[in-house]
Amino acid sequence: MLGGDKKNKLAPDSPERLNRLVQGTSLTGDLSTESNLRIDGSVNGTISCKGKFVLGTSGKLEGDLTALEAEVEGTIFGDLKIDDILTLRKTAIIKGTVSTGRLVIEDGAQIGGAIETGEVPKTAPNKNSKSKTASDVVY
Repeated sequence: MLGGDKKNKLAPDSPERLNRLVQGTSLTGDLSTESNLRIDGSVNGTISCKGKFVLGTSGKLEGDLTALEAEVEGTIFGDLKIDDILTLRKTAIIKGTVSTGRLVIEDGAQIGGAIETGEVPKTAPNKNSKSKTASDVVY
């Protein structure tokens, strides 16, 4: 049949669709996508991905990343906010603050910045509230 197999086509708004920036390609500017994204080239700008983000071994991001899920093998100079799970492979290098629901780190991955895991409050803490110290906690 000339029309092809219609049952294997993904809907235009399916999160299973993949955007890809191949090695040797560079992008300057912000990038936003509703679906999955794989970067093997370089991006200088902010990335917002509502699906899974993958940064390949040759990939480089100079800017902040917001995504539902992420797997990093390359280098990121910027802050990460990952809603679900962040996986750092052994070749990953992160220079920035990491905020994620869950974190998996392979031996060899490097992080140069603060790490916050678990559910992150959506509102800023009250400046007048006293933060707890180790002496305030009852065991």
